[in-house]
Amino acid sequence: MKVYPIAFAALLALAACGSDSADGNYNQVASDELIDEQIDAGTKTAIDSIARATNEGKILYPLPDTLITLLEQKQPQARVATMTDAAMSSERLLVKNPIFLRGNLNGNSSMDYAVQVLQNDSIQILAFLDYTDQAREVEIASYPATKLDAEWYSTYQIRLAPKDSLVMDNRSQKRIPLPTDGVSVVSEDRTILYLMQDGRFIPFDAQR
Repeated sequence: MKVYPIAFAALLALAACGSDSADGNYNQVASDELIDEQIDAGTKTAIDSIARATNEGKILYPLPDTLITLLEQKQPQARVATMTDAAMSSERLLVKNPIFLRGNLNGNSSMDYAVQVLQNDSIQILAFLDYTDQAREVEIASYPATKLDAEWYSTYQIRLAPKDSLVMDNRSQKRIPLPTDGVSVVSEDRTILYLMQDGRFIPFDAQR
């Protein structure tokens, strides 16, 4: 996964030049044979993998290296969730990256991650707390995945609900500020806000 940015950079560089070689001829589009010669095997494999995933309808989102390492260490059997085309084209897709977010979810001075992963036929929303120090994994929520053509996908997006944002407390029927950053899980028909309390994440409406 870490070579994807390099792969995209290489492609963009070639496309920008409009060159048929590396020696300054800028009049023709580079041939496949020339690309094979000028891009190393590892990068070419990554490009091919991205192309296959795109053709198969899987939309890939970049993750920070630190988060990739945490997933490899703590969730080696899981894979990062991919979203359906329908979810991607939805007007409710309001964030640049609906797969992961970064915020202060437990209210201390360290930053935390939240990320969507696929576990069998479920989408799990996981938090990695205090990842700059001693990361601790906590499950935020679990939702059913969507099966299309024998593959499992997410139809959800996660968004940061920043601390002090005003939200409606249904019990008091008043707008109150959030005490810490929260995670909103947006689906086709509803949005659920999760906040951390007593070491675990629970829906905002269930807060004491």
